[in-house]
Amino acid sequence: MTVFTNARVFDGTAMLPGTQTVTLEAGRIASISDAPASGEAIDPAAIDLGGMTLMPGLITCHFHPDFYKFTLAMGMAGEPLGKELPPGVLMAIAVRNCGVLLESGFTGYVGATAGHDIDASLKIAIAQGIMPGPRIRACSMHIGTTGDVNASNNWWREFTTGGTDVFADGPDEMRKMVREFIRRGAETIKIFTSSGHGGLPWPVPMTMERDEIEAVVRTAHARGVKVRAHAATREAIRACIELGVDIIDHGDEMDEELLGQMAQRGAFWVPSMVYPDCMIRLGWAEPGLKALQDNVRRLLPLAQKAGVKLLIGDDYSGVFRDVLDDDPLDHKPGDYGREFGFYGAMEGLSPAEVLSWGTRNAGEALVGAPGQLGVIAPGALADLIVVDGDPLADLSLLARPQDTLKAVVRDGAFVINRLQRS
Repeated sequence: MTVFTNARVFDGTAMLPGTQTVTLEAGRIASISDAPASGEAIDPAAIDLGGMTLMPGLITCHFHPDFYKFTLAMGMAGEPLGKELPPGVLMAIAVRNCGVLLESGFTGYVGATAGHDIDASLKIAIAQGIMPGPRIRACSMHIGTTGDVNASNNWWREFTTGGTDVFADGPDEMRKMVREFIRRGAETIKIFTSSGHGGLPWPVPMTMERDEIEAVVRTAHARGVKVRAHAATREAIRACIELGVDIIDHGDEMDEELLGQMAQRGAFWVPSMVYPDCMIRLGWAEPGLKALQDNVRRLLPLAQKAGVKLLIGDDYSGVFRDVLDDDPLDHKPGDYGREFGFYGAMEGLSPAEVLSWGTRNAGEALVGAPGQLGVIAPGALADLIVVDGDPLADLSLLARPQDTLKAVVRDGAFVINRLQRS
C-alpha cells in the first residue's frame, strides 16, 4: 500500500479543493480523503507531498514508437516507411522512446501505427517485466489501398514484407487483414482513408471506399477492437463517423455538423496540429493548409463545448531535427508535454479542459471504458505522476519534466521516484 498526503489533486477533470490524501492498493486507487488539517498528526508511513500536484499519468493518443530517424523526403518520395532500418533496430528505437515517455510523465500511449508488430511486442515485453514502459494500446500497421496514399511510387522496388504500411482492396481483403492483425496482437486497426494533413497530396477526396471502411469496422468491432482513421477531407471524415470509426486522426476539414455527429456517436478526435504548424512555419505546406488549420483552431472550443472527446498526440519523429533548432516533435523528455501549452494558448480552451484530453479522455481511449484510467477516483488504475507546481496555472510545467516531474507511478508502483522522504 502507498499513501500520498498533503497533495493537491487534479482528478482528470478539475483541481480538487484543498489538499488530499490518496491511498493506492493492489495497483488501483483505494481511497481519496481530505488531508489532515494543520497541526494534526500525519501517518508516518505516508508520503507528504507538501502541496505538490498528484495527477493521472499523461497519455499520448497518436504515437508511433518506431518513428525516430526517417526523413520527411523519404515518405514524400514514395519510399516505404518502416524500411529505413532493420526491424530489430526499429524495435530498439521504440524501447528508447518508451523510456522517453516515462521520463516525460507519460504513463501510457494509444498507438497510431508501428511496423513489424512493434506495439504488440512492446506490450508483451513490459507485461513480462523485461523492460519498464508505459501502458499501451497496440495498433496495427497502416492499412491503405493499392496505388493510393503511402503506396510507393517506385513500384519496381516493392518489398516482399511491409514496413509501416500494407495495402488491401475490397471488403474481403480488408476483413482478412483485420483478422490477421488482431491475431498478432493489435487492439486498434489503423486505416488510411484520405490524403491531407501537412502533405500527402492526392487527386481524390477518399482513398478507401465506404464498403471497405465498413468491412474493417464491423470485423474489428465484432472482436472488441477499435478502429482509427487518417481522415483529413470532409468526405472521409463523414464516411468514417457514419460507419463507426472510433478515432478520427487530424480532421483538417472538420465542420460543425460533423462535430455534432462525433459527439452523438462518442467518437474521439486527435487534431495533431503541431506537425502541420511546423510545415507552415517552414514554408513546406501544401497550398491551403494554413486555412485548414485555422479552421481546426476555430472548431476546437466548439468541439469541447459539444462534448467531442478530444485527445493529445502527434507525429513525433524528429522529422524536423535537421531544419529546426528546437524540433517540437523530437523524442526528447518534455517535448510530448509541449502540446498542453500549445492547445492551452488557444482562445476558448481552459487549461483544465486541455489537460483532460491527455488524462481522462485519453484513459478512456486506451482502456476502452470511462473512469478506469486517466482519473483519480476510487477503483481507477493507479497510473499517476507528481508534479512540483500547479499545471493549471502553468501548463509549461509539463514540458519541463527535468525540473518539475518528481514521481511516476505505474500500476501503483514507482517507476521514477525523486521525492525526498521527510
